[in-house]
Amino acid sequence: MALWVAKRSARAAWKRVPWTMVWAISVWLVKKGRERVEANLTKRERSELVNLVAKSKGKPANLAQRDKTRLKHIAGKAIRG
Repeated sequence: MALWVAKRSARAAWKRVPWTMVWAISVWLVKKGRERVEANLTKRERSELVNLVAKSKGKPANLAQRDKTRLKHIAGKAIRG
C-alpha cells in the first residue's frame, strides 16, 4: 500500500472517532500524558489543548464545530507524534 494512501485513510478514520473517545484521550493527555504532549506538541498547541478541554467541560455542545475539529487534531497529533 502506498504511504500516501495509508496517511489519508488514518486521517479519515480519525474524523469518525466518537466525541467520548476524543474527550477521554484529551483529559488523559492533559493529566497523565505530559511526556507525549511535550514531545509532540508545540507550546501553543499544548495551551490550546488545555483551554479546549476546560472550555468543553465534557460536553461537545460547549464547543463550536471548529473547536471540536481542532481538539481532535491536537489530540491526534499528541498521540501519534
